[in-house]
This record gives sequence, C-alpha cells and structure tokens, in this order.
Amino acid sequence: MKRVVISLIVITVLATAFYYSGKKVFHWNRSSVQDAVEKEQERWMVDVEKLKVEVKDLQKELYTETKMETHEQKVSEILGTPEGMTPPTGTDTPGCLDSEKRLISFFDYLNKKYPAEMTPLDRFQKALSRLAVTPPEIMEKDLDTLALFRNIAHLYRAIGATDLRVFKQILEQEPDAVEAFLPDLYKVMMDGTCTRIVPAGCTHEVSAHYATFFLNTLAGRSYLLRRTSRYRILASYYAVRVLHQADLSGSNLYGVDILPAVKILQSDIALYKGLAQQKEYLATLEKIHQHYRR
Repeated sequence: MKRVVISLIVITVLATAFYYSGKKVFHWNRSSVQDAVEKEQERWMVDVEKLKVEVKDLQKELYTETKMETHEQKVSEILGTPEGMTPPTGTDTPGCLDSEKRLISFFDYLNKKYPAEMTPLDRFQKALSRLAVTPPEIMEKDLDTLALFRNIAHLYRAIGATDLRVFKQILEQEPDAVEAFLPDLYKVMMDGTCTRIVPAGCTHEVSAHYATFFLNTLAGRSYLLRRTSRYRILASYYAVRVLHQADLSGSNLYGVDILPAVKILQSDIALYKGLAQQKEYLATLEKIHQHYRR
C-alpha cells in the first residue's frame, strides 16, 4: 500500500512538472514563431517597397523619351548614305524595286555583322517558305486542346529552333534596324512583283492569314504577349495594315473587324516612346480609323 501511494505521488509530481514545462515550451515556441513571422513580414515589406521603386523606374523609362538611334542614322549606316539623304520608304511610291534594293543592303549588313554558314537572307526566305506552306489554324473554337497547343507552338514547329535562335539574336541586337526596314518589307510583300526578298509563295492571302492569326486567335495573341512591347506593337501594326488592305481588296476571308485593334494600337503607340516612326504609325492608324468610321 505504501508503495502504491509513493508511486502515485511520483506520477503526480512528474505530470505536474511535464505540464508546466510543456506550457513554458509552448509559450516560448509561440513567442519564437511570432518573432520569426514579424521579422519575415518586415523583410517582405522592405522587398515590396523595393519592387515599388523598381516598377516606378520601369514606368518612367517606358513612358519617357529614350536615347535611341534615329531612323535616319540607322538607315544611313546600313546604306552608306549621308544622314537625312536616304530614299523614302513610303508605300505611295509605285513599284517595289527601291525597297527591294534597300532590303538587300539590309541583309548584306546582317551577313557581315553576323556571319554564319547560311546567310540571313537565305534563312529568312526559307522561314517564309515554311510558314507559307504550313499555315496555322484560325477557327480555334473547333480545335481540341492538343491542336490548340500545336497552334501556340506553330512558329517553333514551322521555322525550327536553330533559325528561331538566329532571328531572336538579330531582333534583340538590331531593334532600330529592324524597325527602319519593316516599311520596305511591307511594301515588297504587298506589291508581290519583287521576289528577290520575298518568295513568290508568300501571297497576299498568306499574309492576311497570318495577320488574322496574330490579331484574332488565342494562340497568336498569346505569342505577341510574350514579346517585348516594341515588337508586339510593330507586329500588331503591320497585321492591321495587312488586313486593312485585305478589306479594301475584298480578301479578308475571315471577316476580321480590325477597328478594336486599331483603337488599342493608337493608345499603345501614343504611350510607348521607343518607336522611331511613332508619328507615322499614328497618322496611318488615324486614316484607317477614319475609313471604318465612315
């Protein structure tokens, strides 16, 4: 009996000791966790403030004038002509021979600056031919999920990883040059009689098909959203112009309404200051806008 009483006393003492020890440990842990949480919150607050400053700097950079090469400077460098004396690139000039010659000079410039086994012109023509013979789907509502993903990866599948890597390098390294000669490329593609740059298979119908793809399909729009603001705006701008010409000629096969895209582009171009021909783009879009409003 005495042993039982002693055992009960020992158990009671141990239980009491464990209880108070556990209580102290609990309070200590809770205090430590709370301190850790508060420190983590402070750290996150500091990071958030840093991010706010970075975003503000990026917005300031985006919406203010940038120090960039002018259109005339880049074209003069490539063509070897005095600045301000370069031939006009407007689409009102009949024919496309001048634009074709300028594009040949542009590709010669790329070939000298980025030498490789295949010249940039040959690579470009090969890519255009592949895109022409394997167009993407347009009516995505009838596509299954697998087909939609194929559409999203269309350019990768049609052009190939190696050529895409080369084109990406040129786009990243020569943004001013690319923008400067896009009017010539547009003119040559719309004319259709100058085939030294653009293969004969790249018809107006093919151009309108890809313009529809970029402006009016989930896959095309998602592709543009993954590009920089500069190239997203330029691609959308020339897609609008291609479809406007298709409207005028009655070859807008999918009946795409480009007016919403025109309004968005006008706002984007007005805000984005990194375009050498910003005024020309806005003037052209205003003419297109007025045409559809009438």
